[in-house]
Amino acid sequence: MFSLASLTVACILGVAAATPFARQSAMCNPNLEGAGVSIITPGDTEWYVSPVVAGTALKKDGGGFPPNATAEWHVEQTGSANPTTYIVKAISNNGLVADVVNGQLTLEEIDSSKQSQLWEINCKQCFSGASSTPGGGEFAVGCLIKSVPTGLCATLEMGSEFLGLGECDNEHPVVAETFNFWTATNA
Repeated sequence: MFSLASLTVACILGVAAATPFARQSAMCNPNLEGAGVSIITPGDTEWYVSPVVAGTALKKDGGGFPPNATAEWHVEQTGSANPTTYIVKAISNNGLVADVVNGQLTLEEIDSSKQSQLWEINCKQCFSGASSTPGGGEFAVGCLIKSVPTGLCATLEMGSEFLGLGECDNEHPVVAETFNFWTATNA
């Protein structure tokens, strides 16, 4: 009996050890409670768009400090589950959203029939209180932002001023494809 119990424990531990840590840890879907946010990499580069008109490519900006001085985006859950999907709206014009057009991230008129405007957002950590915390704060950390129809993740394009799409690395995401959601310090 002792040897059977030992064998069972050894098998369980062996399976657990063979499973990568990234798969063992739970991912979360942020609820930003309608708060305006900045979408920022761990290296303080943020999603940016100018001018805020349809057809403008999304850029990366390593500008002012703090990078979340003002919020640029409303990241709203669409109400669908499995997967939880989002739209990313420009704060200065909620009729414009992040979209994938010809393989590029651009700002386009909102159209509920376009799958290319839907995003999955999976984070390592999610926190509550985004709409009620004065002075700004970080409410989702280590997030992959994946285009629903393409399965590609938003990423910083090296050597380019624009955001791009690239293969998602769920187990070992790199800084260029990992984003954090911050509310504004000057809300």
